[in-house]
Amino acid sequence: MQSMTGYGRSEVQDEQLHFTIEMRSVNHRYLDISLRYPRVYMPLESRIKQLMGGYFTRGRIEVTVAQQTLGASEQAVTLDHALAQQYHRALNQLQEALRLPGTVDLNMLLTLREILKIEEVEADLEDVWKLMQTGFERASEALQHMRLQEGAFLAEDLRSRLQLIGRHIETIRQRVPLVVTAYRERLEERIAEIFETHQLDPDRLHQEAILLAERTDVAEELTRLEAHLQAMTALLEAEGAIGRKIEFLLQEINREVNTIASKSSDAEISQVVVEIKSELERMREQIQNVE
Repeated sequence: MQSMTGYGRSEVQDEQLHFTIEMRSVNHRYLDISLRYPRVYMPLESRIKQLMGGYFTRGRIEVTVAQQTLGASEQAVTLDHALAQQYHRALNQLQEALRLPGTVDLNMLLTLREILKIEEVEADLEDVWKLMQTGFERASEALQHMRLQEGAFLAEDLRSRLQLIGRHIETIRQRVPLVVTAYRERLEERIAEIFETHQLDPDRLHQEAILLAERTDVAEELTRLEAHLQAMTALLEAEGAIGRKIEFLLQEINREVNTIASKSSDAEISQVVVEIKSELERMREQIQNVE
């Protein structure tokens, strides 16, 4: 089980380039990869996202790629001869027309725009991708490792809460027959107080007790609850994205608990239901960060 929060970093280099790749991940409903890199590598974006998609299925991951040039500069200076000649002729004509002193020299021409241009030399993207691919694989593995570590802590916390809910369910299971018995005793006492001089009908009392037992019967709900808990416990051992499956099971558990609460008028059972719902709410908060 993976968490959706974590950090991964890698550094790779060859004779010409050094890359530092950093990844920060937070929870998100889907996989959302945000990339920041030098514009020259824009054609590689789809490859990067495809590579990272092999490691992650959910989470917002912010990726920063920093580049450092180790070899010769990848910038080139170009001279626009035609434009320089046009500037020179135009300035000479202007000087003659206005009879201005001085000469049109190199220093003056160099102050004019566009005569000299500094341009980036395009690198071979295929060669660069081999190096970047290694860096992205290492950073993804580092991020995945941290997410797995945090996921293990989350899984342990969820297991302990499932065990606690299981104990609460057993408490309810043991309490339900006692509620019926207590109801029958209270019913006998009340009828005896009202009809002290009349003979009580045992069959009628028995029928009332049966009706209460039917109205408060939560055996099916308890059985389904235990099945859901077993399914979730098994799911915590599974690999891959399980966050949405856990969320679905929590919804089902909450539905069964609400049914039990609506059927029961016993104070002790109601208190246990409150405890279960409190644990479910904590679990719901936890799984928001599960992939």
